[in-house]
Amino acid sequence: MKLPTYKNDSFELDNTESIHADHPQKFWIPSKEKRKSLKSGELVKLIFHMLEDDNFTAISVERMWVEITDVRPSFYIGKLDNDPSGSKCLKHGQEVIFQAIHIIDIYRE
Repeated sequence: MKLPTYKNDSFELDNTESIHADHPQKFWIPSKEKRKSLKSGELVKLIFHMLEDDNFTAISVERMWVEITDVRPSFYIGKLDNDPSGSKCLKHGQEVIFQAIHIIDIYRE
């Protein structure tokens, strides 16, 4: 299992820990402990950078929810919970592999 790349998947995920480190007052993320202790069935929000065409010239960025379907020691497997509006490279229900560093929010009822 590999993390998504533009070359293989036409999308990549933001490293939210890096963004938070650069802008701690403006870009909040859940604690590392919470992001690393999630279970199947939980919803998390990730930032997707998606190619809009095959020429690698236009990129669409969206924050979308992913439902965790499997938990592995160093990554999560989930399925996209909605369709993106700016790209056709992803669709509802598509599998997404990600890590705790990619999570910007955890859905809480």
